[in-house]
Amino acid sequence: MVDVIKPVRFGILIGLLGLILGIGWAVWLVVGHERIHQSLEGIAERAGKSAHISAMHDARESDEMAADVKIHVHSDGASHEHAPAASPQEEKGHEAMGGHVHDDGSIHRHSEDAMTAAQPQETDHLTQGGHEHKSPIMALSHTRLVRGHLHAMGLGLATVLISLLLAFTSAGERVKTIVSVLTGLGGIIYPFAWVVMGYRTPALGPEGAEASVIFIAGPGVGLVLLGVFTAAFFLLRDIFKNKD
Repeated sequence: MVDVIKPVRFGILIGLLGLILGIGWAVWLVVGHERIHQSLEGIAERAGKSAHISAMHDARESDEMAADVKIHVHSDGASHEHAPAASPQEEKGHEAMGGHVHDDGSIHRHSEDAMTAAQPQETDHLTQGGHEHKSPIMALSHTRLVRGHLHAMGLGLATVLISLLLAFTSAGERVKTIVSVLTGLGGIIYPFAWVVMGYRTPALGPEGAEASVIFIAGPGVGLVLLGVFTAAFFLLRDIFKNKD
């Protein structure tokens, strides 16, 4: 029996390792739930600040381009001059008071109440919910992290089964060793892609996070399918050979 399992022993060990990692990740999802949630919120907050800074930079460049135009000439030869743009000091002062400067030089002020009315809603949306994950992005991130645990458990068990099936086929010892090891590696790589995708979801969004790990998940799926098809091929070949 030992001699039969010997060629696939590394694959079985990797499969068992996948099971252990899956169990450990499940425990961490429960014990460290609050820390995971805070980490996801931090990622979302940093991504939001980065997007806000980029939007402000684009708006500033647009305002500077508009301020460079002083005189507008019509097709009939008439022309008129635009009002000069406000100085940076004036713009900062008006922005601090809750207003902004239009391209024509006029100043539009917002009331302080109108500016602050939406702030509690945004804060509540990010902070409320706790473990219930009322934010859709946070709920999706947590779901993907949980799927990492489920896939690690399932593929770890699948690796052990495929390795044992290969051990009792007529495949060469080298084929058994290589295929079982590659299957085990695929069973670890693919769940890891789900964990990475879960952490990237708050910053990149659902589709962006999914696209960012395709080069991790793709090889993982390919390695697992290699083990499945190889085991199926040798099993079927041995079955039909015995019938003949």
